[in-house]
Parts: sequence; structure tokens; C-alpha cells
Amino acid sequence: HAQNTPSPSQRTTKMAATYECLCKKVGFEVSGAPAMSCYCHCDHCQTYGGDCAKVAAYPAEQFKYTKGESELIKYEHTPKKFRMTCKNCGSFVHNILPNGLYIAPLGGLKFSGDRVQPTMHIFYKERTTDASDSLTKHDGWPA
Repeated sequence: HAQNTPSPSQRTTKMAATYECLCKKVGFEVSGAPAMSCYCHCDHCQTYGGDCAKVAAYPAEQFKYTKGESELIKYEHTPKKFRMTCKNCGSFVHNILPNGLYIAPLGGLKFSGDRVQPTMHIFYKERTTDASDSLTKHDGWPA
């Protein structure tokens, strides 16, 4: 729903975070509030991580590699959707969606200010376990 997604004017630079893979060869930073933060219950996230994924979507202009971009494996697992992993340690680093959003793992981000929390569930109809929270639950992408 629209109320769960901050407008560009609501995205502040107070919300900044960094990420490093397990071997510390790959890193990135994000700035501002994400376009969306959620629990993703899609089949791909559940297959890769064993359950839903706690992620945030950032526009390209809010995402910047800090090191190791050449250390990434770029796997196109569906048309124009890429999963990036570290070729040294195998850590999930991020995804890139067909619309250009960068999907970052919330559990791996180190925030300098307010921590981003999921505001909804997406692909909830594909869930393997029920959620007991009061967050909005979408069967697919939010409208």
C-alpha cells in the first residue's frame, strides 16, 4: 500500500547503513530510507534462505559499492533479475530487480542511525509459516 512506501521527499540521509560479506572482500553502503522494506515469502527467497527474507529495496542512486565489486558472481535467476553473491565466501550480497531497485538483506546491514524494519509481507500466499504480526500481507507485489 502507498502508506508503507516513503516518497522521495520523506527519504532522509539520516538512515544510512553499510554491508560487508563474511570474508569482507565485498562491501556497499545505502543512504536514505528504502523505497520498500518487507518480509519476502517468494519461492526464491525461501529456497535460498530457508524461510522468508527480511529485505529492503533501494533505488540505484541510494546504493554504492565501497569495495569488491569485481569479487561478485552475478546470477540471472529470472529474466532481468540478478542475485549477487561473493565469489570467495558465498555470502548473499544483494539482488537487482528488473525495475532497477537494489534488494539488500536487512540482517546484514549495519545502521548508523535508525534501523529499517519491515513494514509489510510480500508473496505471503507462498509462505511456509504464518506470521503473527499485524503488518499488511500482500499475495504478490504491493499495488
